[in-house]
Amino acid sequence: MRKLSFLAAAAAAALLAGCGFGAPAYPEFSETSYRVEGRTTSPDTGATTQTVIYRDGPKMRVEATLPSYGQATIVFDESTNAAYVLNPTGAVPTAPVPTAQPSAPAATAPNQQTAAPAAGAAPAANAPGATVTPAPTPQVLGVAVRIQDADAPQPLETAWAALGADNARSTGRCEVAGENGHEWTPREAPAPGVERTACITDDGIVLRVRENERVLWEATSLQRGEQDVALFGVPPGYQLIDPQAVAEQVGENLQQLDSVTGAAPTPAAPTPQAAPDPRG
Repeated sequence: MRKLSFLAAAAAAALLAGCGFGAPAYPEFSETSYRVEGRTTSPDTGATTQTVIYRDGPKMRVEATLPSYGQATIVFDESTNAAYVLNPTGAVPTAPVPTAQPSAPAATAPNQQTAAPAAGAAPAANAPGATVTPAPTPQVLGVAVRIQDADAPQPLETAWAALGADNARSTGRCEVAGENGHEWTPREAPAPGVERTACITDDGIVLRVRENERVLWEATSLQRGEQDVALFGVPPGYQLIDPQAVAEQVGENLQQLDSVTGAAPTPAAPTPQAAPDPRG
């Protein structure tokens, strides 16, 4: 009798879990600041890349090797809502202070006196005997190349946050990089024959992503906590480059050139004729 009661309770628990009662709550995304390091595997080539991701709400920084750029750092600049690839040049900033260097005094004629400058007065810039070192041109420490949002790596949480609790189900607990979470999978397969699962912590950090038997992302270390704001913007001294704006400017220049070279030649001005002599 006890055995039947236990089986009935187990069946009822399974039924309730299947209906969503007693199942783990779906994670809350974009609420945790963290730094996570792990391995990203290309679904096409199987190549593995060491990847470091920083998150602070909507702000994100990715340090990885990209097929189009090689080793790269990508940031989302919150003030401009734009993505940039950072490429340091390795230049060291130098900013010497301009100084006035006196030169040898000009020779004076015998018995000729020169007025002594007032005490503490600096020599005039255009006066003989004084040269001014020009201010140095600021060195560019790197370039920040604007890229389209579609070309920027998306946060791992984006797809699962968009999926929502109604379209996902938990398949059990998981542990990755010493962190506990739950395995989540879409209720409907993203494509025929494709099964995708993710190990996600309760506070919305994706620790592992699997597609069928292949691991596409797996964390190796995780540190929660507030991140430095400077990580997510374009560093001072970087030159901003917008390839699309450059292309548009080049196109405008070409149109202007076409309009000039294709325009009809301006007619030559008539040769002025001498006015008749009023005296006849």
